[in-house]
Amino acid sequence: MTDDHPVVSVIVPVYNDPEGIRNCLSALQDQTYPTERYEVLAVNNGSTDETPNVIRGFDDVTLLVEDEVQGSYAARNCGIEEASGEILVFTDADCTPDREWIAAGVDALQREDADIAAGRIVFEFSEDKSAAERFDASVNMRNDESVLNGVAKTANIFIRTLAMEKIGLFPQHLISGGDVYWTRSATDAGHEIVYTEEATVKHPSRQLRELLKKQYRVGKGQTQIWRLDDRSVAFIILSGLLRFPLKMARFLFGSSKDANRDRNTPSDRDINRDLAVVITAGLCVVAMNFGRIVRLITSR
Repeated sequence: MTDDHPVVSVIVPVYNDPEGIRNCLSALQDQTYPTERYEVLAVNNGSTDETPNVIRGFDDVTLLVEDEVQGSYAARNCGIEEASGEILVFTDADCTPDREWIAAGVDALQREDADIAAGRIVFEFSEDKSAAERFDASVNMRNDESVLNGVAKTANIFIRTLAMEKIGLFPQHLISGGDVYWTRSATDAGHEIVYTEEATVKHPSRQLRELLKKQYRVGKGQTQIWRLDDRSVAFIILSGLLRFPLKMARFLFGSSKDANRDRNTPSDRDINRDLAVVITAGLCVVAMNFGRIVRLITSR
């Protein structure tokens, strides 16, 4: 059993999301992976509602607290420091893992002899399936695509503890993109990353307001990452200006069939690019660039 089922530590950061963490932890208690071979660490990141009490209602879940630094990467680092597993597994409080999630992710690491395995994130839609939801599903949390570039998102990722020790903790001061920065650092250092669609979590798609807030945070986080990479202010500005028309052109003129000719795109990610979605795409790029500008101004 110890060879086939290494000890796993599942780390879930949470902030003011009692319903989300309840669903997530319930799903984690219903895994097919041997119960005695995994632990669940829920890290409360300064919640001001009943979230901590919800976590306490799960007897087999360890409640940790990170209230000095407000940010999901600081919360994940808190979990890492308390984890005892050979494999560190990350998801978010608003994600609901499938029953085979842990087993499938661990299997991918062992089968591929990899250090990092990124799983599939399936988007769940409202009955109306708005343009914002469809665009969100088309471009965000695309582990199936990002792994091709050596990066992945912590909504669904498995990391060998030895790799985490070699690379170090997540950069917890980042507003967004700490997972991308860490996984890029790991793959640049020679750690192999694989994608497994069998390890699946479900994530609610965002309506326009939440989507724009996310893209704004992403823009701010990108500026921070470029700073970490010693990029100049001129580079950051020019990159933002050039990426705007490039992103829009690729989205407007690249058909779904052309973009996905060489791979199987999950049905929840393969959307029709109607006018409403195109307008949403434009708003999201504007929000992202605005985030970059704000971060440049406020960080000087």
